[in-house]
Amino acid sequence: MKNKLYNEFAGYYAKLTSNRDFKNQIALILNTYDHENPCKTFIELFAGQAVHSIEAIQRTGIDVWAADSSPEMKLLAISEGFENPDQYIVGELPGSMIQTGDVKFDCVACLYSAFSALPMQEVFELLKKIKQALSSHGKLFIELHDIVDTMEYIANPIISYKEVAGTREERIKYAWPSAKINWDRYSHTAEVPVQLIIQSPESNDTIEFISTDHIYSAEEIIFMANLLDYECKIRTTDQLWLEVFDRGIVLELTLR
Repeated sequence: MKNKLYNEFAGYYAKLTSNRDFKNQIALILNTYDHENPCKTFIELFAGQAVHSIEAIQRTGIDVWAADSSPEMKLLAISEGFENPDQYIVGELPGSMIQTGDVKFDCVACLYSAFSALPMQEVFELLKKIKQALSSHGKLFIELHDIVDTMEYIANPIISYKEVAGTREERIKYAWPSAKINWDRYSHTAEVPVQLIIQSPESNDTIEFISTDHIYSAEEIIFMANLLDYECKIRTTDQLWLEVFDRGIVLELTLR
């Protein structure tokens, strides 16, 4: 994740991205495992504040890992309940996957449209590395953008501000996007302007940055996964998954 807010103002980014049903998302994922082969090892990639990982920690018997590029996000995760700092890897993916050593994972989670941070070649490389790290009954869960929202905004760019809780004296408002999206029709890459306004009795600060998102279809990811001999399933054809992963598309990949 290479943007100013994520790298320099991790705490604010965490507040903007905390409006998800983390508990039920993890419940749906872990409930796909049967009693004979439960999930015992879990890693969340592009973990950020690692809320999904912390939810997994609440389930007894799961060895939980996380990986992200941001040292600030690791500190946030630890403060919120990530129990083993040595198992939160800081480094750029896909390369940092090697830091998990010989651990084989029953579950690898790439949620919140995390693949959008990578160009296609790096997505393919990450899929290869994940395959090597999966256990014999391992599963990879990938959440993708529902491109409908992006296309609707490009067609009708109405800017709206939302508010999230800050500290007791802070008010935080943001617009994501805050201006016209720069859309590359050839690579399906979106450069999304974002504005964050932090108001307090002492100051009124504005942070502006560009979030660069590579928009992948389910078909593109499934095509790459098939080249690597994964079995693929679209989970959000099920209404419950569609409701819990609002505005997302979830794929489940397993070893053939």
